[in-house]
Amino acid sequence: MGKRKKNKSLCLVIGFFLLGCSTLFVASHFSINKYEEKKEDIKIEKFFEEEKEYVAEITEENKSNEEKKENEINYTMVIEIPKIGLKKGLCSIGQWCNAIKYNIEVNTKSNMPNVDKGNLILASHNGSSSISYFNKLDSLNIGDSIYLYYQGIKYEYILDNYYDIPKTGKATIKRDNNKSTITLITCKKNTNNKQVVYIAYLNNKEEY
Repeated sequence: MGKRKKNKSLCLVIGFFLLGCSTLFVASHFSINKYEEKKEDIKIEKFFEEEKEYVAEITEENKSNEEKKENEINYTMVIEIPKIGLKKGLCSIGQWCNAIKYNIEVNTKSNMPNVDKGNLILASHNGSSSISYFNKLDSLNIGDSIYLYYQGIKYEYILDNYYDIPKTGKATIKRDNNKSTITLITCKKNTNNKQVVYIAYLNNKEEY
């Protein structure tokens, strides 16, 4: 009987220990996510503050070109998709943080939003990791809005189409070349060899 009691007590101690560890892990993961969200909010606020300065000084010919720290992040655009709760800053092409392993990546073949009939191409992961910014794109429906903030202008795009493509490292983009477009590309959930391409066309633009 004494041995059974000792074993039972030992099991209880181990059980409480494991429960405590799991609780600590969940709390730690939650805290990290909140910390990352707070950092992202601060960076987006910085983007909008700098955009205000840009609009105010847009007529100046000479602008100072201060050297940036290697790991400093300065967003050039912000994408917002209210339906899925996404609001994320984007780095410029050539900047170290413009890579799918760090952020939503702006494809090198992209046109900026102010280019008439151009196509801004964005790609991001789809999954459960902290860099899976497109993990909820499959919740979008035709007619949903996608917003982009760039150089003092808020661009509204309306989702027009989405389709699957093979995951080969190249994406076939089917769009109306007479319309300004934003294209979102991500992996298709529960597959290893497919991607999804989302096509949205410019509907409106206004100063912010």
